[in-house]
Amino acid sequence: MSLLTNVKDKRHFSVPKGQEFVLDNPDLPEEERTLTTLDELSEAINLIDPDTFRRHVNEEKNDFANWVQYVFGEEELADQLRKYPTPLRMMVSIEKFLRQSEMSEAAPMQAAA
Repeated sequence: MSLLTNVKDKRHFSVPKGQEFVLDNPDLPEEERTLTTLDELSEAINLIDPDTFRRHVNEEKNDFANWVQYVFGEEELADQLRKYPTPLRMMVSIEKFLRQSEMSEAAPMQAAA
């Protein structure tokens, strides 16, 4: 079950304490290493260095997809992150998911107007 099912602002929804994602890069300040939203994940994937990305996504694992699946409960998005394991494709998949969520939330409001 998705943690985001009844959440209107999926872009900025923060996971509960203890379920944050921590990037494996001690050179980053702690506040930049700790991710709590899908928006932060998308931004981090875009900005982190290739070595940090490979520590999280490689032939053996995909930490980003696992976090999306097991914390947010978003299996379809996690599948996309596994299917396209490059920074650009992952970022695009997350942004597409968030935009679709925003559009589906806006549609009922437009219909009521």
